Amino acid sequence: MKEFIKKLLLFFVIIDSGVFLVVWLSSLKETAIPVYTIPQVFFVSFLTSLVTAIVFSIDPKKKVGKLTNILIFLAHLISLCLIVFLSGSKFGWFEKSFSGFLNVALSVAIVYAFTAVFYIILVNKETKELNDALKNYSEKETD
Repeated sequence: MKEFIKKLLLFFVIIDSGVFLVVWLSSLKETAIPVYTIPQVFFVSFLTSLVTAIVFSIDPKKKVGKLTNILIFLAHLISLCLIVFLSGSKFGWFEKSFSGFLNVALSVAIVYAFTAVFYIILVNKETKELNDALKNYSEKETD
């Protein structure tokens, strides 16, 4: 459970930053962002972070195939689009139309890419630190 909460918080920080980036880009032509938008962004970021943490916490007992991974990815992406579309429509961020859904899909794609890049950077840094620690431990054992 502790690992799940850590993963949830990590995704929340990254996703929330990505959502605020999209909100900022979307509002460049505006003079101000309404103050009630901020808690709405936190709400949507939390929901999408929760789904993402759940998906990335799935650890099957045996290795799954490429098709299963693609289906999990698509289900994850569709669930994110639905969360953002339904919440964003309720909050007045998007129109309930096909063009509104396309805006959602573009926004989700931007945040998804943003999150993937930062997550990969963080995971690679952690992996390097673990490998260095193992190497140092191994060298101490042989001395």
